[in-house]
Amino acid sequence: MRKSGSVTVFICLIFVCISALICGLLESARTSGARFYLQVAGDSAIDSLFSRYHRKLWENYRIFGLESYSDENIKDMMLLYMDPYIKNSGMYRIQNPHVNLNKKIYLNDNGGMYLEQEIIDYMGLGTFESIFDSSPDKLWKDIEDAKSMEKVTSDYGLSSREAIEVEKVLKRLSENISEQEKIRSEMRSSLGARNLTEIKKLCKNLKKVLKKVPDLIKKYEKKADKLSRKIGEIKDKNAESISKLSENNKAYIEGETEKFKDYADKDGERRLEVVALGGLSESMIREIEHLEADIEILQERISEASDDEEDDHSSEISEGWDNVSDDINSLTEMRMNFRHGISDEVKEDKLKQLKDLISDGIFSLVIPENREVSNKSINRLALPSNTVTGGYTGRNLAERLLINEYIGTYFADFTDDISTPLSYELEYILNGKDSDRENLENTVASLLAIREGLNYMHIISDADKMQRAEELAEVISGVICLPEITVLIKFLIIGVWALVESAIDIKCLLSGGKVPIIKTKDDWKADLDTIFEVLENRALGNNDSERGINYEGYLKMLLYIEDPVKRNFRMMDIMQLDIGVSQNDFLMQDMIYGIDANISCGARRVFSEISYFSKEFAGLTSSYEMQVKVEKIY
Repeated sequence: MRKSGSVTVFICLIFVCISALICGLLESARTSGARFYLQVAGDSAIDSLFSRYHRKLWENYRIFGLESYSDENIKDMMLLYMDPYIKNSGMYRIQNPHVNLNKKIYLNDNGGMYLEQEIIDYMGLGTFESIFDSSPDKLWKDIEDAKSMEKVTSDYGLSSREAIEVEKVLKRLSENISEQEKIRSEMRSSLGARNLTEIKKLCKNLKKVLKKVPDLIKKYEKKADKLSRKIGEIKDKNAESISKLSENNKAYIEGETEKFKDYADKDGERRLEVVALGGLSESMIREIEHLEADIEILQERISEASDDEEDDHSSEISEGWDNVSDDINSLTEMRMNFRHGISDEVKEDKLKQLKDLISDGIFSLVIPENREVSNKSINRLALPSNTVTGGYTGRNLAERLLINEYIGTYFADFTDDISTPLSYELEYILNGKDSDRENLENTVASLLAIREGLNYMHIISDADKMQRAEELAEVISGVICLPEITVLIKFLIIGVWALVESAIDIKCLLSGGKVPIIKTKDDWKADLDTIFEVLENRALGNNDSERGINYEGYLKMLLYIEDPVKRNFRMMDIMQLDIGVSQNDFLMQDMIYGIDANISCGARRVFSEISYFSKEFAGLTSSYEMQVKVEKIY
């Protein structure tokens, strides 16, 4: 019986096609699974790698950073973590993995913005109390106002001193004129006593006094020129600072500084008369020389009369005395017909000494008696701040506050009194100097500028304090002086008073106390009647106020406007110095924040190779390569 196999062949062909389809689908699914498996292996490897964060950096500063020395080191560690996945890949048949690093992101990249991000992420998990009762921007506007005020008032305060020096020279000239009058009075007395020897001696004294006049005039002109020049320079120099002042402060400063111009104008009028005294002194010297010639003649006649007893020389002698008398009585009198000078030079000089003492010696005055200033210093050559990177983008207000709060929490300042490579870490972040002393000195100077401006603004807003300053100015200037000089002295008094109060404030802060940013009458400590005691005692009074903000709070205010890139790298300097005590080779530049890498590996086919005719049906190789991308940041 003949049998037909056509159906069987047909069914076999159908099964072949179906098998090929199924195997193809299975191979495609296996390939996708292998790729996903490789992705899991790569993600696990990079997660494991990042679990090797630097423990000290986290424990001390709550910053994650992966310490790495080379790309090969990173690749080897990732391959090590992938090895269990490779060995147990099963039907995925993954083999010979290879890691290629595309990019490494370090904590110090882009101006330290990744360090900032870690700080913000960490600080955002907690709560903190801001030092700012109101908007920080508004508060800092007040601080900027105070700094501008301090610049302007300090410069014009120096001009006040220059004006006073002008008045002192005029007073010396006035004293010279008084000395001339005294000598002439003594001449007239000696004339009445017919004491020719004494008259001759007084002539020499008067000539000596008159010869000093040109030098005094030159000195006056020099100081007047210096004052006039300085007023012009200060006006140009402080134009921008004045423009930044609030309307009230701007109006006050412009009104007060206009009086400097008024004084200079008035002095211009006096100058014509002062300069004329130079020619007058020369004329007066010639008058005295004429008097001396007449005295010589009279002496000769008296000598001849004593030698020649026979002739009567009384008429000649009498004529000689008449000539001398006429000469003395006709001597020109030098006068200054304008207001000049100051009354109490001692107090004025004390004001100057007090300003110089605090301005130049503030540091020694404000350090608490029970504390010694650290003399620690560092070598900054290997620190991160010597390799600043760019690409920084700014932060919003909330983020800046978080960063400042972090700095206050994790970095020490003078009041903490700790032993680290640099004891004044917060001060270093602000100033970046090589030694604790320099950083503290610069911080004190910055605080002085802020407090001086704020205290100055308090004084001019307090009618009682302004009245007391004006009364002291009137005492120092006296009633006969040029009215404008009283205003200039008041300007100087307010500046010195604000300076003393500021020094007391800073000493309080360094002692662990608090000082309000904007003071009230009750917060004021320096009494105008006793500020001169600072000169005698070389010490400041105590301020035990518990109202306001502390030293750390003031430093946070300074940080608020500090250049963020400098701030970030100085933070990293401190971190490196601190951890470097226990790990000599620790470098912040080795701290990785993130990695972007490609992982590639070989794989073998499974289902596409099952068919007996697989080589004929497909031009596929038995192995192929897969690649996945992995990335991680802290």
